[in-house]
Amino acid sequence: MASHFMLDTVGHKMLAPRLFLTSTQLLKRYTCKISAAVEPAVLADLEQAAIKPRKHPGIIKPNFVELPKQLSDTLKRIVGDHPVKKVLRDSELLNRYIKARHPPPTPLEIENKKRLIIEEINAKMPLERLATLSEEEAARWKRKRELEINKRLDQRTYAWKPIEYGTYEAIVYAVGRAAQEYAVMKRVLSEIQLRDEQFKPRSYIDFGSGIGTGMWAASELWRDSIFEYYNVDRSREMNELSELILQQGQENKQIALRNVFYRQFLPAIDTKYDLAIISHTLFELPDKQQRQEALLNLWRKCDGYMVIVEEGSRKGSELVNEARRYLLRAGEEHAGHTLAPCPHDLRCPRLRDLADRTPCNFEIAYTPLRISSDSTVDRRTSTYSYAILRKGPITDATRQWPRIVRPTLVRSKHAICRVCTEAGNLQEVIFTASKHGKAAYSCARVSRWGDRLPMALGTPQAKPKKTNTETAEQSEQA
Repeated sequence: MASHFMLDTVGHKMLAPRLFLTSTQLLKRYTCKISAAVEPAVLADLEQAAIKPRKHPGIIKPNFVELPKQLSDTLKRIVGDHPVKKVLRDSELLNRYIKARHPPPTPLEIENKKRLIIEEINAKMPLERLATLSEEEAARWKRKRELEINKRLDQRTYAWKPIEYGTYEAIVYAVGRAAQEYAVMKRVLSEIQLRDEQFKPRSYIDFGSGIGTGMWAASELWRDSIFEYYNVDRSREMNELSELILQQGQENKQIALRNVFYRQFLPAIDTKYDLAIISHTLFELPDKQQRQEALLNLWRKCDGYMVIVEEGSRKGSELVNEARRYLLRAGEEHAGHTLAPCPHDLRCPRLRDLADRTPCNFEIAYTPLRISSDSTVDRRTSTYSYAILRKGPITDATRQWPRIVRPTLVRSKHAICRVCTEAGNLQEVIFTASKHGKAAYSCARVSRWGDRLPMALGTPQAKPKKTNTETAEQSEQA
């Protein structure tokens, strides 16, 4: 991150951290005035003190999530006789590995890398040299050249392989991932509940359900309405552990949730589900075709909202947006729209410029699972990328509100928000009370990364270019 001088909306020079950008399609620089019209109903509530700015309707909660005590106690119980230090060490290694994971490289990516490597090798070992070698020397030289090409290709190609989860590996996953994945799912699903109060799902399906973190969050939000939970994971051991967790670590104990089912494959029957989840799963599918097949299969079974969640890395962000764009183009029969995080159905502006490697991600704080008295960490943060799609039209009239995509910078008498707009652009807005009004400024000042601003932003007004005559006049005056 670099620092640059810039002018605020009042015209004063200040120093503020800014992201280094390579394209005018990204955060708009050198703008002097961007109007902000607060939603009339929200403005009236703020002016009448019916709500405080920190509770404006664009705020998305929770920002900090703890595992329910019952789940925390159960997870400690299932560790059983396994050495605690070994489980903790392995869970940390697994967590780091998952966060750094890449999808399998495509044949085209491998071919492009090989072409660049051959160009490098040709500069070092030109083919013209063959003419000066004997037949035996030429054959040996070709073998050496081929070995060097393959060696460099192996070094530069991500060695993808699926993660296999046995009984022990499933426990390690639960210890290392349960708290943060539950926090992410609680935050994402809470946004649906906040923005669509009429949505009361009767059925739930999760492809790549793992230990059931999505089910835990969904049941906490809609326990009274969900009548069926359908969990799909290819690992039998993961399914067994998920069920054991619902039994509070005690086999044969009655599960509190209604109609919980486990399968290793998506059902072939054309059953519809109100809420469909695919979370932390796309990295585990071996190629783009299988990702698209799984997504379309799940989308066809969705009759309400579909939620896609991955790690907040650049690669995770790319997979989520690849999935989102594919499903939005699935055709009239399966037409859908984006509820979150984007206030539009256009391509993610973060991904329009390949030179900009900033992911579209968000942050959640959580309390890690403590299974050892040595654990002293009370709070951690995790980044995630997500998309919420609605089958059919969006009923939320506030969908066009801009989303804050990076931490708000609060300074003396101004606040800087970087937002994604309904036009599909990234925009930086410098809010002041004098230029935008007290309501807009107060809302911007208290809003965080991931929140929405309850207002409409105007078109940026670029600084007018000086004419040749004006430039000449200023030179004469100088």
